[in-house]
Amino acid sequence: MPEHQINSIRKKFIIISTLSFCAVMLLMGGFVYLFSTITIRNEARHIMNRIVDNDGEIPLLSEEEAEQGEEAYYFEGKEDDIDWSLRGIFGLDSFFGESPDYFYTTRYFSVLFDEENEVEEVKASHIAYIDEEEAEEYARAALNSFRDFGNLGRYYYCVAERNNGGKIVIYLDRTTQVAFAHRIQFAVLLLLGFGTLLAFFLMRFFSTDVVKAEIDNAERQKQFITNASHELKTPLAVISANTEMQEMICGESEWTQSTMRQVERMNGLISNLVRIVRAQEVDSGELVEQNIAPFVRETAESFSAVAAGDGKQLEMEIEDPVILRSVESKIRQLVSLLTDNAVKYCDAGGTIRVGLSRSGKAAVLAVSNTYAAGESVDYSRFFERFYREDEARTIAEEETPDHRKNGYGIGLSIVESLLQSIRGTIQVSWKNGEITFTCRLPQIK
Repeated sequence: MPEHQINSIRKKFIIISTLSFCAVMLLMGGFVYLFSTITIRNEARHIMNRIVDNDGEIPLLSEEEAEQGEEAYYFEGKEDDIDWSLRGIFGLDSFFGESPDYFYTTRYFSVLFDEENEVEEVKASHIAYIDEEEAEEYARAALNSFRDFGNLGRYYYCVAERNNGGKIVIYLDRTTQVAFAHRIQFAVLLLLGFGTLLAFFLMRFFSTDVVKAEIDNAERQKQFITNASHELKTPLAVISANTEMQEMICGESEWTQSTMRQVERMNGLISNLVRIVRAQEVDSGELVEQNIAPFVRETAESFSAVAAGDGKQLEMEIEDPVILRSVESKIRQLVSLLTDNAVKYCDAGGTIRVGLSRSGKAAVLAVSNTYAAGESVDYSRFFERFYREDEARTIAEEETPDHRKNGYGIGLSIVESLLQSIRGTIQVSWKNGEITFTCRLPQIK
């Protein structure tokens, strides 16, 4: 895998990890905010239920109740007396309003209605900034509401039936608690932003060391292929020279010809392995913005004689000009490999087409050939190294002289490596008896 591809995977990993971290933090922050909101809501319901039971007033605690409430408030009572269940945690059996001074600190007002929904009494002594007229307006708004319990701005309200008939409406001021919940929300968002940025930079920093090992490994693999190719050429040259000497002394035979074909085959395979390694490299010094149409046409035309010799026809549909900033040698090699592949596997008497067109700032190269048997072929494996659709072919068949389909199953793999090196893509499709390889060639920055 080339270095730029490893770095591309590294960037995708950083983005996915950062987004995942952000999603988890957002979920946790949302749960914290939801928890605080539910607690405030249930706390308000608990206090208003006490007011309803006392007909619009908070009952003043006796000394014994105040003593018990203080113990619960400060968690100094026995653990067995405290509800640690979900009901207790979410305030359904809340003891937070039971502190000794909650009678004096709770701000609320209540409006009592008779059975005809006429105001019987307004109790607003526990809130300073609401007069009786405003209290009545709020109360009637609650009566006309579809819900018996809810919130209106900083107030929570409750509509309930009175024991002696009629209704009671209570408004409880939860300004302090709501502001506290908003501060929690702000703190969560602040931590979310800071944590996401910190996670991004930490992953970017540490992933460099992790990826470096993969890049070094890829470089060692390329170096190994290059060195092995060089080392293999020497014994092959000796085998070839010895075989030629044997033919000079004893004459050609079936065995010497077979040996020479195998030597030729090994030399071709070694050359292709080296081409794969070189195809993965981009030499930035060769990047030139130019019209690629002329050398695409020139490279494709070089196969006209080969196609005609096989009884096939080569056609070109090349738009001119097509300006692209890329590496000329790689574009030429790409056209050569795809056209050679099309000529090899084109049906007898068929047609090979080479097309070039513009697509925005990119260029599209399409090479197709007649291939009637292509409907049932597994195209997903075409770019695997050493893969050929006819895997049952024997070595003896591959050694047949002038067999156009002889090869190593490596040409399309080189094409893929070339495209990766210039940030291009390739797709293969089959339609109406014709197989098409479509390459998108981007502008290289």
